[in-house]
Amino acid sequence: MAVAGRGTFPWRTFGVCLWVMLGWMAWLGSAVAASPDALRLTAKTQSADAWPMLRVLDDPDLRLDAVAALASMDRFEPPSTPYGNLGQHRGAVWLHVPLVIEQDAPSSWTLRVANSLLHDVQVRVFDARGQLIHQSQIGALIPFAEREQKTRALTTLLSLPSRQRLDLLVRVQSPTALVLPMALLQPGALGVEESREQALQGMMSGLWLFMILYCLANWVHRRQGLFLAYAAVLVSSWLFAQAVYGTGAQYLWPNGSWLSAHLAALAPLMMVSANAGFFHASLDMRTHAPSLARAMMIVSVLAMTVALVFIANLVPHRAATGAGLGLMLTQLALAMPVMVRRLRAGDRATAYLLVGSGVYLGGIVQMLVVVQGWAPFSFANAHGALFCFAGEMVCWLLVLSARLEQLRKSANEARREHDTLRLLAHTDPLTGLRNRRGLEASLVAEPPVARKHSLTHRLAIYVLDLDGFKPVNDRWGHDVGDALLNQVAKRLARAVRPTDIVARLGGDEFVVAVGDFDDERQAEQIGHKLLAQFEQAFTLGEAREVQLGASIGFALGRWPVIDFAQLLQSADTAMYAAKKSGKNCLVAADNLQQPAAQRIRPVAEAGPSITPP
Repeated sequence: MAVAGRGTFPWRTFGVCLWVMLGWMAWLGSAVAASPDALRLTAKTQSADAWPMLRVLDDPDLRLDAVAALASMDRFEPPSTPYGNLGQHRGAVWLHVPLVIEQDAPSSWTLRVANSLLHDVQVRVFDARGQLIHQSQIGALIPFAEREQKTRALTTLLSLPSRQRLDLLVRVQSPTALVLPMALLQPGALGVEESREQALQGMMSGLWLFMILYCLANWVHRRQGLFLAYAAVLVSSWLFAQAVYGTGAQYLWPNGSWLSAHLAALAPLMMVSANAGFFHASLDMRTHAPSLARAMMIVSVLAMTVALVFIANLVPHRAATGAGLGLMLTQLALAMPVMVRRLRAGDRATAYLLVGSGVYLGGIVQMLVVVQGWAPFSFANAHGALFCFAGEMVCWLLVLSARLEQLRKSANEARREHDTLRLLAHTDPLTGLRNRRGLEASLVAEPPVARKHSLTHRLAIYVLDLDGFKPVNDRWGHDVGDALLNQVAKRLARAVRPTDIVARLGGDEFVVAVGDFDDERQAEQIGHKLLAQFEQAFTLGEAREVQLGASIGFALGRWPVIDFAQLLQSADTAMYAAKKSGKNCLVAADNLQQPAAQRIRPVAEAGPSITPP
């Protein structure tokens, strides 16, 4: 039996040895094997989200330090809030993430908190024996130039030993919402994520700055307050984005921390005040809703007041944030009835304004939901307000475009009305010719021929008075007389060039202004051509023919006319001399000193009439 016993396999001994070996291996690899409640970092891990392993401990009275928090591990609990968002908290909050670093994993890791608004973030790492191996402080209260790592997000570099369990403790204290998208990344992965966000923020900032310059340029050019008000809206929303996404601290105020910590609460108050001016100008609220316009101004004054006392540190951060969101909603509530009323009246610009206000409201609601801790952290929630502001910019750009179109139409209508009134003031209503005012305006402002085609600066003014018109008017009435005057006007207009001027001063007195001729002899030829228009009888219907004559006096001058009244008076005096000399003749003003028989220029002496070039 003994021999047989020695020949059998020692199962019991083998079992004991196996258990001892397994126990030794478990002890040897205890630091490598990841416990189910620890965040395991390997060589293949590029980015590890810390939220699934996160535990939270409130410290409302700020009594705990890092050692006390480490000793209170049994009090840490998983977060009961949506992913990555702890909402509003009084005092401080301690976060615990257990870590295990594999043997082949790199020792350098970056802790990244994507929310750059958090005021004070203290990072502590303890090893398995409870020894502190890393401590650092990050947050918006530290100027960017003094930060450990020059990144847009809040980051700190960790040197983590492998093959043991580590405890990562993070203390967060901030009046803002505790949105905590926390991850551990290898340096290369951090650069990729930062570059993506920088590209998005650069594109949006470019859009903002372009719109701001566009509005300012239009305000300088057009002097319309609408453009200045919208430029102020764009500046305030752009500053808000710079504060929220950390690019302001990185590029605009790297040596200060006040704007990084407080501008996100201040910018919405600035937006309320700027929006008041934009709503006033775009909706013309003083005309269409004066009571709501006054209420809108009160809201604007309240926003500026809260902003000033917040800057003076007399109002806490959370109160300023709440006031900004509340005043934004109040402002939209005041503008909405006016928008609906004007939309029903067919105002196209108000339709764009209403859509933009809806998008703007969506951004406000989205911010409110995130601030209250009701929504999980995600790319959409983190950038929702940014995209809403971009949508608002597009809609309100359409508002500006529609308002510019309305201004252009109004200007054209005003110009047409002005031209119509000017035409009525300068035109003879019976014949459509210029009257005395129109004649003077034409001769003083410009020559009767185009300057670029004119070879001389000579000007001849012919004053014509009809001979035999009064008997026609008395015999057949004013209607026949008016028809006769219209025929005279047409004949005179056909006798000269389109660039010359034919005017009716009143009654049966006409004036013809002719420019661009060679000498006085040619001016006489033109006068005789005018006189020849009366050789043929005028037909007035019903086989009725009327024979008229004309007495013409003319004076020579140069354009532009300096003394129109004197030139016209000289021609008029010559016309009266023609009447006294027997009518139906031409007299030059320069020959009035000669005897009556010599001053008259009969057609036979004048030579053939000419067609002015």
